[in-house]
Amino acid sequence: MSNIQSADNDVSPSETVRGFYNALGRGDVPAVLSLLHDQVQWTEAERFPYYSGTWVGPQAVLDNLLKRLATDWTDFAATADDFIVQGSRVVSFGVYSGTYKATGKYMSAPFAHLWNVTDGKLSSFVMYTDTAKVLEAMH
Repeated sequence: MSNIQSADNDVSPSETVRGFYNALGRGDVPAVLSLLHDQVQWTEAERFPYYSGTWVGPQAVLDNLLKRLATDWTDFAATADDFIVQGSRVVSFGVYSGTYKATGKYMSAPFAHLWNVTDGKLSSFVMYTDTAKVLEAMH
């Protein structure tokens, strides 16, 4: 695989990112992980409850984020509805929502995500969100 759109994955960067949100919305963790590059660099927003620097690899995303979200939240969702595409870079805008199990508090917080797609896989992710809204639901 030497180009962004390989023979095995003949989809655009935008379609790859949309596929991630669709799989996440279905709760299809294997599909989510299959879209991540082996060396994906994943950075949550500072002050986000699960922030701990940049994680590398799908297993780190699973262990540090996906498992924790499933444990801590009811109906956690990341719904993207607007996309800006420039080559292999995609910016998505949307809303996080869910209820924190320990407090029973619901939250809704807008987000922007910056994605890079390499060889048909998500190779980097940077999150921007109103972390205060998330933290309010947790306390």
